[in-house]
Amino acid sequence: MTAPTAAPHGPAGPAGPAGAGPWPGTRPWLIRRLTVLLTVTALTCGALVTAYYGVSRGAADVPGRTVPAMGYVDATSTALRDSLEAAKTALRSPGARTVAAAEGAGEEYRAKINSAFGSLQKANATTVADNGRNILDTTTGQVSSYDYLIEQAARSQADEKLRDAYLQYAESTLKRDRNGVLARLRTVQDEQADVLRAQTTPGWLLQLAWAAALALWAALIWLLADTQVFLRRRFRRRFNGPLAGATLLVAALVPVLLPAALRLQDDLDWARAAARGDASGSTGPEAVRDHMAAAQWLTTVPAGILLAGIVVAALVVIGLQPRIEEYRFARIPQNPGRRIRSFETATVLLALWLVLLSAVGAGDTVRPEHRGRISVLASWTDAEETRFRKVLDAYAAKYHVHVDYQGTTAVREVLLSRLNAGNPPEVAILPSLGEVGTYVGSNTPPRELTPVLKEALGRYGPLWAPRFGGKVYAVAVKADLKSIVWYDPARGQGPRALAARGGGEWCAGMGGDATSGWPGTDWIEDILLQQSGTEAYEKWARGELPWTEGAVPRAWEAFGGIFTKEPAAAALRNDWGQKLLASKQCALQHQASFVRDDRYTGHAAFTSTREVLPGIARGPAASEVSADFATLFAKKGERAGAAEDLMRFLTTEEAQKVWAQVPDDERRKKITTNPGRPFFVTRGAPRPDPGAERVNAAVSTALGGPQPKCLDASDAMPLRMRFAFQHGVLDYLSDPGPEKQRQVLDYLEGVRKELRSPPGAALPRVCE
Repeated sequence: MTAPTAAPHGPAGPAGPAGAGPWPGTRPWLIRRLTVLLTVTALTCGALVTAYYGVSRGAADVPGRTVPAMGYVDATSTALRDSLEAAKTALRSPGARTVAAAEGAGEEYRAKINSAFGSLQKANATTVADNGRNILDTTTGQVSSYDYLIEQAARSQADEKLRDAYLQYAESTLKRDRNGVLARLRTVQDEQADVLRAQTTPGWLLQLAWAAALALWAALIWLLADTQVFLRRRFRRRFNGPLAGATLLVAALVPVLLPAALRLQDDLDWARAAARGDASGSTGPEAVRDHMAAAQWLTTVPAGILLAGIVVAALVVIGLQPRIEEYRFARIPQNPGRRIRSFETATVLLALWLVLLSAVGAGDTVRPEHRGRISVLASWTDAEETRFRKVLDAYAAKYHVHVDYQGTTAVREVLLSRLNAGNPPEVAILPSLGEVGTYVGSNTPPRELTPVLKEALGRYGPLWAPRFGGKVYAVAVKADLKSIVWYDPARGQGPRALAARGGGEWCAGMGGDATSGWPGTDWIEDILLQQSGTEAYEKWARGELPWTEGAVPRAWEAFGGIFTKEPAAAALRNDWGQKLLASKQCALQHQASFVRDDRYTGHAAFTSTREVLPGIARGPAASEVSADFATLFAKKGERAGAAEDLMRFLTTEEAQKVWAQVPDDERRKKITTNPGRPFFVTRGAPRPDPGAERVNAAVSTALGGPQPKCLDASDAMPLRMRFAFQHGVLDYLSDPGPEKQRQVLDYLEGVRKELRSPPGAALPRVCE
């Protein structure tokens, strides 16, 4: 039997004239309509999934992570405030001396601080802030410092002045603007609130997605209905069952999805209000979780949309494929070897549709962290932080790396906290040589820098690239001059005459949060250096000179001759940051060059300490200096490479020029010099212009001059010795005099003997 050579008589194609018999355009039209229906089905379902996901994406994270994370931060802040009040009440109450001796700051304080640490740990584990973990690790270190200061207040209960001073330092650690514990917690909370807002607020993109989804949904219904009408007219059948089923299923999608999406959005709006404390009824993480629990099943709706799309696509294929097959033998002009296969077309389009939905679903995954993101820890806050951030911005722009900077005076506590948490900063800039030495000998040492910096190390003198056992682990990226006294020439009296009037002329403050007492150690170090020279100073810094005889007691006696009872009490109360030109109550200030602001560079002058206090000028002239040492903790991988780039960048003239520029906000105030300009110790570093920057140029000249220089002695001491020295100064100032001096020095000598390094220990030099 011979196969037919033409299709059976049937309806004309969509473009065929009536009565023209079989027309070869019908089959291509059906195939095109199948293609269009499958494509629009895929687009409609993809758009509906996208739009619905835009509402439902936060339904799990909001009650499960975001709101709890915010609750933990709030709980930490509340517990810390309550702990401070509990400590004040316990330590200032009748009978507090007995309580403090037995219980420290009291049971209530201990309960509150333990609660704060617990909440802080949970906040760290759940934070949704972009830089939340780094900030909270820093905060953990600061809270440890705060706790230490409270315990110091409890130990000082017998001395009311000293107790209150420690309580004041602890309160400053909590409440200092921008960089205090509570300020950092607010920063994290603000970032988390932004995340919550993004998770719960329908933005214009989501509204556009819903508009597109509804338009595609309406178009798909029209296409299905139009196809049904065409099939009825061409094939003289009342309706096509599969297409009718597909039409009903599509028509039901939006009436089902919209109420579900609106219900979820209402719950999310309530959760956002509850997190702010604005919702009616009970609020908090538990209330949000309970409120949204009943709607959690609505987050599974996207899977139903996917299933509905597959069913619709299958029904479309089932409804049209038989009609296409009826025209399989129609004479359709084709290229040789090419045939239209509707089943294969449908398969390919369904595969593309599934790929599209997979791409949409991928939006639910957490984006990987930027490969070039590194963390930097340093002690610079406020104006110093602002200037250093310009350097980091220049590095970030050049190397396309994002830098998370954390600035805190509690560098030691923060770094230890982050090392213990397994989240060390890639680069840490440490404010003392002693801290570098502590980490060099630890289980988590910084990296040796010779392979990283190579020839750049040749630009540093031995004092600025110290060697521990012949290896360099840190380089000084910034230096300051310390053996100086600031005064205001406009007051009409020279600094020596003012100093002769007694300690009441000095702007002295010992408060410094975690490092309180260090201004007093600077005083004693400078006096000892001018009295006894660099050799004795070096031995003392290295732990080779006793505290109870010779040069050290002489320096303390000279210090006590200035800070008698009333000036000592004022110094205990004051913060170190009080300014020489801010009031008329003090005329002299013994402070390092980092104290400068625009008033200093515009109106103040300075001279060496030995010129102001000629009675201490017994040894050869020398200058005490300080430095901030950059260390590298990143070990391997892409972050380590980015951190190495930053270490090299910090040693370059390019970075130093950026650091020395006048900040934008000061330039807008018509300030043409950089009052807080940093000073660099590398050969060839940019220097200030003597004509435009009188004070800065004078400091730079002194730092680069031939006069012998010694690093801050307490900065070079082991950390335990350094902290004992700082707190010994505070103890002495609470009741200055020979008896208190003897008690303090006996204690410090005991600490020295316990910590004394073995002979021949490979410690870096302190003096040139």
